[in-house]
Amino acid sequence: MANTYSLGANSWWPPDQAAAEEFYAYSQEIDEARSLEQFDRVVGACKAHLRDPSAGPTLNEQIKAKIRNKEPGSYVRLGDADGNALYARSGKYRALADYCVKKISRIYFGNDDLMKDHIGFFTDSVIEAVEEADVVGGPVRPTVSRSFHTPAPDLDVRGMCGMRGVYNYFGGGDYDLSRLANAAWASTWYSRSLLPYYFDFLKDQPAARFITCYEELGPLVQQRANIGEIETHLVPMQASIAFQTKKVAHMKKDIGHYPDVFPRIMEAIRPPYDGCVYIIAAGILSKAYCTQVKRRGGIAIDIGSVADIWMNFQSRPNAKGGLVAKYALKG
Repeated sequence: MANTYSLGANSWWPPDQAAAEEFYAYSQEIDEARSLEQFDRVVGACKAHLRDPSAGPTLNEQIKAKIRNKEPGSYVRLGDADGNALYARSGKYRALADYCVKKISRIYFGNDDLMKDHIGFFTDSVIEAVEEADVVGGPVRPTVSRSFHTPAPDLDVRGMCGMRGVYNYFGGGDYDLSRLANAAWASTWYSRSLLPYYFDFLKDQPAARFITCYEELGPLVQQRANIGEIETHLVPMQASIAFQTKKVAHMKKDIGHYPDVFPRIMEAIRPPYDGCVYIIAAGILSKAYCTQVKRRGGIAIDIGSVADIWMNFQSRPNAKGGLVAKYALKG
């Protein structure tokens, strides 16, 4: 048993005693009511709140308008990994923060220490991306609330700290929320709400760009949407996905995405014209890529696990309702 509370006992790599004790202290200091107040503060600071499933058609029309007008744009998603990085920024509850960052670092990069060693970069890139985004997808209010009622053995401590951490940082009182005034807030899963619409706004585009680990993805989307010309910037496959697909024997092998491949991808981001769409699926580094795309005139869309769905792979247990069977592009 990793801790005497059986906290996270039913998940892999549960927290040790020190991290478990800090989790309960943290949950008392920032309790459910305060966490939900933080959520409401963040959403209230934005110019709009786009709720699923209506976010899909709304974003489709918005993206099509940007394409027509050749306007840059950035659509980013904040999940538990981003929240883990933001939570670590607070400097509080060090054992808990270190546990969360090490676990997500292994999941993404196959290296327990990489994100901790470069935490300044990761937090800065997330904050930058949020402040430059047109739309930010974040954890939904019921998810934040649920984390206070899940039985201890079933609680994914890292995941729940990450969900809350997004709002702890932006809604905790120290952050200047006026910086979010030009963005709309949506669900992290706006990317799934767009599943019926990607091939509407991509249809007959002269070009598109892809940042993904899947070499086949760009050609599959190109064929489906009749896109004229594409270019794919390949990134290493996330460690946990590589493990699930048996491309690696274990998750403790550095995939070499950051800092190795990252600078080359950043330099290669050069939209062929203003308003060119970039489809991006690159984990926490998607945030930095989205910022770079918008700064250089393109439209960045962080699609997350939609890339896996298109590739006929259910990488997330919450991808329910036959999403993979309905939307897979690969047989």
